[in-house]
Amino acid sequence: MLAWKISHVTVIYMSSVLLIGDVVGYGNLGMSVMMPILSHLKYEIYRLPSSLVSNNFSYGKFAVLDTTEYMRQSIQIWEEQGFCVDAVCTGFLVSKEQAQLVADYCRRLKARGTRIFVDPIMADDGKLYNGVSDQTVEYMRDICQVADVIVPNVTEAQFLVGKYVGRSSLSSEEADALLESLHALTGNSVVVSSMVIDGQTCTMLYDKFTGRKKALPYRQLAVQFSGTGDVFSAITFGRYMQGYDLEASVQMAMDYVSRVIAANATDIRPDNGIPIERHLAEL
Repeated sequence: MLAWKISHVTVIYMSSVLLIGDVVGYGNLGMSVMMPILSHLKYEIYRLPSSLVSNNFSYGKFAVLDTTEYMRQSIQIWEEQGFCVDAVCTGFLVSKEQAQLVADYCRRLKARGTRIFVDPIMADDGKLYNGVSDQTVEYMRDICQVADVIVPNVTEAQFLVGKYVGRSSLSSEEADALLESLHALTGNSVVVSSMVIDGQTCTMLYDKFTGRKKALPYRQLAVQFSGTGDVFSAITFGRYMQGYDLEASVQMAMDYVSRVIAANATDIRPDNGIPIERHLAEL
């Protein structure tokens, strides 16, 4: 956020972020949790839904409305109007066609100085999400190549580079190799969450600007909530855009996610995500 004075009036410029991803009707995940976090961090939020989803895929039965044609028309109108944003965060995409559309748009925005952050949402716990096909891996690789920073979980990282797929734990040497393969895929910074390295749960990162790899350990809590990856991504991207380095941004996101999970550990519906609005003051 920038501020300057014009004729004794302070003018505030809010950094703008375009969120591209699914909108879930029942549950706090996807854009539903990212928007309040980034708004609280003083960003101006724009939205480009990739799909409308009835509920979390974990329920087994769901409805999905593909919004590719709406996206195409919106992007065309935005470009005609000369709209631009400071950053783009991409999440769940439903098809190769949609991924190509988003990748091409991101390339054009990046050429104008927009920073691109990609969360390649497609898998967890050693397997692809319900309703997600192997083709998804291919188009997620394409969108990752446009990014300044990618934030896969360890399962998504394994699928992206085709290494250690299904492995729940890696040695430090294997973790390094996985990170280096992801950096080779994108040429940019990488953050991998939910890794178990030599028995220790951690988030691992590679910072392109320093060339440094770092494993940040944390204590795994007994309960899991849907949407915590979206919370983690929003805080990481939000803090990074505010000028914090990648390691500090990731650590702040990890600390916050741990606190809100612990505060909601007795919730009987973790598949519906965390009521993030109750915890914004803790950011």
